[in-house]
Amino acid sequence: MGPRIDRALLMNTVQTVPYYSDHWRELAGELLFFDPRGIDWERDRIHGLQLRRGVWRRGEFAFPRTIYNRCFPEPRAVLARLKERVGEGNIFNLRTQLDKWEVYQLLRASPVGGSLPTTYLFDPTELPQLLAEHRSLILKPRRGHGGAGVFRLTLLEPELVLASSQGLSLPLWGEAVYPALLAAAAPQGVYLAQAYIDTPVKGGLKFDVRLLLQKDGEGKWQKTGELSRVAPAGRLLTNGYLAVLPAQEVVSGEILEQLAALSRLAAQALDQGMGGLGELGIDFLLDREGRPWILEVNGKPDKGLFWKVGDGQMLKSVYLTPLHYQEYLLESRQVP
Repeated sequence: MGPRIDRALLMNTVQTVPYYSDHWRELAGELLFFDPRGIDWERDRIHGLQLRRGVWRRGEFAFPRTIYNRCFPEPRAVLARLKERVGEGNIFNLRTQLDKWEVYQLLRASPVGGSLPTTYLFDPTELPQLLAEHRSLILKPRRGHGGAGVFRLTLLEPELVLASSQGLSLPLWGEAVYPALLAAAAPQGVYLAQAYIDTPVKGGLKFDVRLLLQKDGEGKWQKTGELSRVAPAGRLLTNGYLAVLPAQEVVSGEILEQLAALSRLAAQALDQGMGGLGELGIDFLLDREGRPWILEVNGKPDKGLFWKVGDGQMLKSVYLTPLHYQEYLLESRQVP
């Protein structure tokens, strides 16, 4: 039997993470990487990859003391069983595929509620009324990811709605027709309708700002990363970006401080409402008056985007802060 390692990462597929092996001197100990297929429940053993002093070794190990979940979507049944082995408070990121409606309800009742676009649980029968009120709506899946299935509806005339997705626009005529068509594309209870935020355009481009919030070595939420995705103005989403830039190149330091404050409040509210969180990616849009709006919250932020910024200190925070949080769990909870 291999040793019991203090800190582990649960992944969809076990693999090496070069950043950790390249910076092993800053890890202060060993790491274990494993996936659900590597768990031997009957023998209480885990088959995985150990990183020790920059060297990867496959082996068999005891259950670790703390676990940083990086699976998407979260394997709920597996996490429930792991909590029995290592203790419920010693696993974090228990939710990586977030329900956008649940997120909206929790944040709406929090101090950041005024920074959320008005959002509805989509009901096709209510669409004509919603379009009359907002003129333009974004429809998005409650559990969507990466912009899949998102489209925009714009009321052009009383009987004409323009439906737009990435690179495609389709006119829909007649109030008696388009609700039925959209009910097939966006089933009731599965989609949200959200007021469209009109963002500033400069040189044919638009942008968003993403902040990464992670719990640190004191168990507190900290902003560890920030960036902006710049996309053509004609694109519905910034997922199809042309460039990823340092956030300070597109917004002022004062606005970044405002976004950081909103992000911490949002992270605290979601952690209190859901429990077991450890990192969140929060996407903002600014409207034409410069007012910030929380557009999305991601339960498994893409670390790869932060490589594009070219800030080594930021990358260090992005990758190592969750490990410091594991150290905090080990010390404060006196993990056996």
